[in-house]
Amino acid sequence: MNNKVRVIILAFLVLSTSTACAHSDGPYRGKVVELETGKPIEGAVVAAEWTIEPFVHTERICDAKETLTDKNGEFELPKGSCTSHPLAQMYGPYVVIFKPGYLGYPPIGTNEEERKSYMPDWGNPHLFEDKRQYNLVKLGKPKTRRERELTLTGAEFILDDEVLKKLPTLIKLTNEESKSLGFGERTMP
Repeated sequence: MNNKVRVIILAFLVLSTSTACAHSDGPYRGKVVELETGKPIEGAVVAAEWTIEPFVHTERICDAKETLTDKNGEFELPKGSCTSHPLAQMYGPYVVIFKPGYLGYPPIGTNEEERKSYMPDWGNPHLFEDKRQYNLVKLGKPKTRRERELTLTGAEFILDDEVLKKLPTLIKLTNEESKSLGFGERTMP
């Protein structure tokens, strides 16, 4: 390889790792309804986080957003964005839907069969995959305290210290459920 080619490759690498580039994804729209009745669920929080991988195996959280469903159960999750170099890969959204008194999204369970027993539509490979798609999510009602606890644990999975301050409604609703189950309130960092 001659020196001219080496200089061009080096210049490309320097520029691609030092020039900031905005990455974005969304918005996502949809509706949350009761599994059994099909009636809209008002006041469910729809929260998401996005990650970015600026270099191989260096994934980190880059943004988080939330919104509430309206009286028709409809929502619009705002666009997530972050800044990194042009070759970085943005992933997500990882979505959590939660409202006390309902099973959440993603559904509880340790395998696909269990998850489908709580959410028959689970496994739709396109849910929250295409920002142009209208996402319909059906939430069932928990039948046992254990199902409530598992749903709470699933909703809190997204809640690490980097994300907490960006999702106050999810924190509020999970704290309400946590207190009603006798676990107390999650503290903010």
